[in-house]
Amino acid sequence: MSLLLRDRRALAGLVQRALPAARQVRWESKAATAGDARKADGRDAATVLLMSKQAAKADDGDGGRQTVRPPAMPASPAEATKEPSLQRDPAAKAGPSTTVDRVPRLTDAEEAQVDEMRGRQEDIKAALQGVLQQFGAPVRYAFAYGSGVYKQSGYSAAKPMVDLVLAVSHPDHWHALNIGRNRAHYSFMGTLGAQAVTFVQDRMGAGVYYNPFVEINGVMVKYGVVSMDTLGSDLLNWDTLYLAGRMHKPTLTLRRDPLMRISKQVNLTHAVRAALLMLPKNFSARDLFRTIAGLSFLGDFRMRIGGENPRKVDNIVDAQLPLFKARYGSIVEGLPNLEYIGADLLQQDMGPASRAAMLRKMPNNLYDGLVRQGRKHGLRLPPGLGAETVNTERLVRDGDIGLLTRKAIEGIVARPALTQAAKGVLSSGLVKTAAYMYAKNKKHRGVD
Repeated sequence: MSLLLRDRRALAGLVQRALPAARQVRWESKAATAGDARKADGRDAATVLLMSKQAAKADDGDGGRQTVRPPAMPASPAEATKEPSLQRDPAAKAGPSTTVDRVPRLTDAEEAQVDEMRGRQEDIKAALQGVLQQFGAPVRYAFAYGSGVYKQSGYSAAKPMVDLVLAVSHPDHWHALNIGRNRAHYSFMGTLGAQAVTFVQDRMGAGVYYNPFVEINGVMVKYGVVSMDTLGSDLLNWDTLYLAGRMHKPTLTLRRDPLMRISKQVNLTHAVRAALLMLPKNFSARDLFRTIAGLSFLGDFRMRIGGENPRKVDNIVDAQLPLFKARYGSIVEGLPNLEYIGADLLQQDMGPASRAAMLRKMPNNLYDGLVRQGRKHGLRLPPGLGAETVNTERLVRDGDIGLLTRKAIEGIVARPALTQAAKGVLSSGLVKTAAYMYAKNKKHRGVD
């Protein structure tokens, strides 16, 4: 009974955190289509349709700074119930515009590439569904990522290890069941029991416990176990950017969860906004996706010591560019301060008011990091929630906002990346850790 109550409380907490963010993403798409940002008190009716009646009644206020502001209501009930068009209305914007009248879709060649990739994913997904069945412990949400699922440039024909993440409600209970059934997956930590494993998972690194080099049903996998609370919070708040950053790249969902679906969309929108702060006024689609894919590598010590391929980001984007376009297309279309001005050329609104408003919708952890970096840079940024408007406007007016953003993200990533790697010695054992680092170093040297 106590476990059930804890699960319900955790679920309610995720709903309350995700609901305002989901409203904002939905509202921005509608606002960009209609060309209207009129405000009134109340809820967005289209969002209420997205969430259940019970979730829609959740209290959004927590007395503190919200990661994403609640949306404004449309001017009329008719406007609220009207479905947004997929095409921008050029007449909705005041004054002349050089933008194209609709967001460019994938070319025929890119559509063919996406279809081919998704066809391969179905085969991989079928194999990984069989892997999940071998655990015999409840998994709420699961996804696969990395070169074992999506092709990356610069890799040989050798079959890479598949990276899995399993999100569970109660890690201690899950590990107890899994140790009983799959003791060989664990290092010496398995002999200490589920509570010791859970302690290492929660108190060290980014809240994930990995078992690498495990062969299940003929598939070599590295699977990580994380609590639903930890994963959801990282997606919404960028606590460590460890899993949220991995989910900026294409991932293959193996087990779905409605709350994670909302949180994933919020996380992708955060990634686009962070990239915009680091990009100039005009840039290519590849520039955008390369910046997004590189966010989780900023501050990662492995990029400096040879523990990761230095061309990792380019290898990912070059091979998966059509998937990035498909994944982020609706978000790019929905943001009112970003638009296409050519087939693959984008332009963002560089006005201080627009960029400051965008910054105020980003995760608390990133905002706090930017304030710290801004003060080190010499900006006068007063403390307190009431100073948020002033601080964001001063930050975006600084010519080094891109550098400050990069340093703030490095500050989020650096410590969890280091401690998570150190935790690998405990969770994997010396032999598996050495084998894993050797494989990574081969990629760094271009041997693979």
